[in-house]
Amino acid sequence: MLTRRALLLTALLACVPCVLHAAETPLRIHIISGSNEYKSEASLKPFAAELAKKYHVSITASWVKDGATDLPEVERIKDADVLLAFTRRMKLPADQLAIVKAHWEAGKPIVGIRTASHAFDNETNKVFDREVLGGDHQSHYANEPVTVTIDPAAKDHPVLQGTTEFTSRKLYKTGMLARGVTVLEYGDIGKGKQAVTWIHEYKGGRVFYTSLGVPEDFEHEHFRRMLTNAIFWTTKREVEKMKKS
Repeated sequence: MLTRRALLLTALLACVPCVLHAAETPLRIHIISGSNEYKSEASLKPFAAELAKKYHVSITASWVKDGATDLPEVERIKDADVLLAFTRRMKLPADQLAIVKAHWEAGKPIVGIRTASHAFDNETNKVFDREVLGGDHQSHYANEPVTVTIDPAAKDHPVLQGTTEFTSRKLYKTGMLARGVTVLEYGDIGKGKQAVTWIHEYKGGRVFYTSLGVPEDFEHEHFRRMLTNAIFWTTKREVEKMKKS
């Protein structure tokens, strides 16, 4: 008859394969890219390749243009752990829109970049911008340099680890942010200071949004690091633990 210690050891050993399997499960990321002016596809493809090379992730994507009326690979969203959106004024059919909406209505993580604040060209965008992302997009200033600074109160937030302040361009105007939003970064052009990066929660799911994301921003390693941090933070994964050996 097995002793109590032997029974405990047997139970622990039985759990080892489950733990290993969980550790080996990649983080599933689905990208929706469709922002012509800001060259989202040209920016996100190298970024996705960098993620795939460095981290244990599985990436699928819907590559479209502004005002897309069809979303290829939309079914992939059903299995995604996090949805990364950098698209503009999509006009999706009801069945496809329902799949996208089901993701955030289930409280699943969202990472929004730049034109994600006006990702849809209908009433859905009011919900997505104001309630899900927690913002209120109000157009933009002229195409001029933007000094990006970190809010001192947020300097130790996991999303900002390994990042520094830098210069972007074409500052977005933001109205009143939703209750519960935490601003991480501000953009300043000398005559207008706006929140440009923040985190939010929607139906229990973590949400990250940045109005930054012009092509030059992706050339900054610390900007890509912030997006990487955001992906793992929204999904409650630790960056270091997701690195490939």
